Amino acid sequence: MRRHPSRRVAERNTEVLQRIVAWKAAHPFWGYRRCWAHLRYVDRLPVNKKRVLRLLRQHALLVTPNRRLKACRTPTTRKPKPTAPNQWWGIDMTKVAVDAFGWVYVVVVLDWYTKKFVGYHIGLQATTAHWLAALDMAVNRQFPAGIEGHPLHLMSDNGCQPTSVRFLATCGTLGIQQAFTSYNNPKGNADTERAIRTLKEECLWLREWPSPFAVGDALARWFESFNVSYLHSSLGYRTPEAFEQQWISSHQTQLVPA
Repeated sequence: MRRHPSRRVAERNTEVLQRIVAWKAAHPFWGYRRCWAHLRYVDRLPVNKKRVLRLLRQHALLVTPNRRLKACRTPTTRKPKPTAPNQWWGIDMTKVAVDAFGWVYVVVVLDWYTKKFVGYHIGLQATTAHWLAALDMAVNRQFPAGIEGHPLHLMSDNGCQPTSVRFLATCGTLGIQQAFTSYNNPKGNADTERAIRTLKEECLWLREWPSPFAVGDALARWFESFNVSYLHSSLGYRTPEAFEQQWISSHQTQLVPA
């Protein structure tokens, strides 16, 4: 005979479920781990992952993974693994439909180590100039005193923008070493692609867009909010900004001249 939960447990489940429903209403693509992280670290509820998973499953709130989207290729080379901020960046582009207008293109630059969006650009065309604008924002933001003397790698696909003469020349002038994904290395820019998926799930897919200006305003706020408030699982549920600042503080003695 199946036992029913006690009154105390039932009340506790109700409290946790109310917060889960609130988080899922704002973030419908979240899985149980991210729901648990925000319950634990934002709402300060002492709840374990098993209870969150059980409640999500009981109330049909789990996200069903789309396994058809997974690549079947086997990489022949290992994906680079940075050990500090600003060693490896990834750059990529996505697009969003705007009512009665067409496509708006969003180029992003991601720091692989901190998972921080360091640069972005929103434009009406997918041009090399827009990719360079995103890269320029990233360089000015992360290297305000200049990039010279800071070895930096930039991963991208083999699209016409990052392989254009203008883009290659700019990276060469800045001392940025480019790397490219390939058929035999399908996960070469996986960190950036996953970040773009989060961008879609957390912002672009949640509403209809009446104009390019609405997209631009919303994304400017979203990128800033992501960097300072998004609890990233690979960072031990710390935010990108906090993780970066923690690394800087722990290496401060190496940064200050003797």
